[in-house]
Amino acid sequence: MKPNVIAILIVFILVMVSPNPLLMAYSGLSIFLIIKYMWRLNEPKFLFFNMIIYWLTVSVLLPYGAIFQKPVELLSDGATQTIMLANFLAVTALISYLFGINMMLRNIVIPNTEMLAKILLRYDAKRIFTGYIIYTFIATFFGKIFLGFAGGQMLISLIFFKWAFLTFLIVHTLIYPSNSKYVIVLIIFEVLLSFSGFWSDFKDYMIVAIAAFFTLSRKISFKATISTIAVGIFLFMVSVMWSYSKGAYRMYLTGGERSQQVVKNDAIENVQMLWTIVSNDFSSERFYESFSKGSEGLLFRVSYIEYLGRALKQVPTFIPHEDGALLLGAFEHIFKPRILFPDKKVLDDSEITSKYTGTTFAGREEGASFAFGVVPERYVDFGPVYMFIPIFFFGIYVGYIYRFLFLKGYNLVWGLCYSAPFFNFMVAYGLPTTKFLGWSVTYVFGLYFINKYLIKYLDEWLLKKEFRQQ
Repeated sequence: MKPNVIAILIVFILVMVSPNPLLMAYSGLSIFLIIKYMWRLNEPKFLFFNMIIYWLTVSVLLPYGAIFQKPVELLSDGATQTIMLANFLAVTALISYLFGINMMLRNIVIPNTEMLAKILLRYDAKRIFTGYIIYTFIATFFGKIFLGFAGGQMLISLIFFKWAFLTFLIVHTLIYPSNSKYVIVLIIFEVLLSFSGFWSDFKDYMIVAIAAFFTLSRKISFKATISTIAVGIFLFMVSVMWSYSKGAYRMYLTGGERSQQVVKNDAIENVQMLWTIVSNDFSSERFYESFSKGSEGLLFRVSYIEYLGRALKQVPTFIPHEDGALLLGAFEHIFKPRILFPDKKVLDDSEITSKYTGTTFAGREEGASFAFGVVPERYVDFGPVYMFIPIFFFGIYVGYIYRFLFLKGYNLVWGLCYSAPFFNFMVAYGLPTTKFLGWSVTYVFGLYFINKYLIKYLDEWLLKKEFRQQ
């Protein structure tokens, strides 16, 4: 079954039962456009799944309201009068962003399955698997070192490359499945181990794995549909539990301090403690209450529409539009690397969010960060009409990055795999503009350096013996 057919059926049902049918229909239109432009044959579906996550940050309250018969106005805590307009602006921003991305992708020629198979035939499956495990250990070790000194974030692409390597492993396994059981076990192990830190990366592994799995798919088979639903349910359950229990767990990691500085560094012990906390929170006596609160917490954690709704009340009634000052400040910030400007101001995302929403949020000193987001910032900068122009160009920018790395890739397969780390910045709605631009620039320069100077040594080692240079 084609993905657009599945989407039509789901959206049609939601529109019929939604308390906000017109807004639900408009949001559903964006889903069709995402499928039309981002579900591409013989391409890892990173653009597609990233845009689906973007859609959730913008529209998740609409299907939730349809299912539980709650108008979106009643799902807002502090923007009841403006939340409808905020939804409309956010969906329109998503469509503008999507059109910008597609403008850069529509003429790219993607290799057919036979060509991909011919390239991947040259690689040794065992070496790919072994090489990925070795690289993971290296990236984990050096990642902590890189982040410990000024300018170290410019080297973080060595960590981003891990996701490209994992994609390479999965795509090779799709065509030559000798590693399939080991790859599944590896992903499960990494998902479990990801819970040992302050920021759990379990969703990142799931996104990369699912997007890579659908590389060769134009249609979704019944088996793939069932598997995807099962993975989706599992991811939802884990996310709910994490959403509810992460507060107590993070207090344990920081030694009881309200900060983001982890003092408990034993990964196995940390996972065991998390299991203890979750087991207590979701015991048979407390399961229903905890799951309900966790689900609601996850819903409002995923949705970023509230901040834009509150900004609509504040700007321009109490605070004038900034006429591009936030965007200009973001560019100025990224063009002053901390390694050259050590006195550069440390940004506090919560400070900006508090200012333009009229609500005080905990900041860095309290160990918290509440990002305003690219779309609300563009509203504050340019108002409800001109805000879509820079968002459209942000889409062109992301599409150009994808196109550039694909065409410049060491080979066609590596070029496709370089899109894996896009989830770090592509879901731009909930990111501050400084991080969206900064992380993307870091990603491009880092991946280009790896591709030009380092990948040839890794690629040579991964080849079968008969294909290596003598």
